[in-house]
Amino acid sequence: MSGVPQTVAPPPGDLGVRALYMLLFAVVFWIVSWTLAVTAIAQLLVRLSTGHPSAELARFGGGLGRYTRQIIEYLTFVTERVPYPMGEFPVQ
Repeated sequence: MSGVPQTVAPPPGDLGVRALYMLLFAVVFWIVSWTLAVTAIAQLLVRLSTGHPSAELARFGGGLGRYTRQIIEYLTFVTERVPYPMGEFPVQ
């Protein structure tokens, strides 16, 4: 069995609320995607100028990557766990 969380069907009355959350998190996903792109470019520039990547940018990018995965799993009904800020921010 894989490490993918099991899908749980929401109660029928909660589908409207979930649809609103999905719309919200689709916008958040778009913002996070651009933030990840800027972070990657900044990390490349740091690497080119100093010869080594920034640990702080790497940690930030890793956190954004985990958060992005949490959003994608929610949007595609892999999980019912609502992403941050309605839920917990993903930790390593």
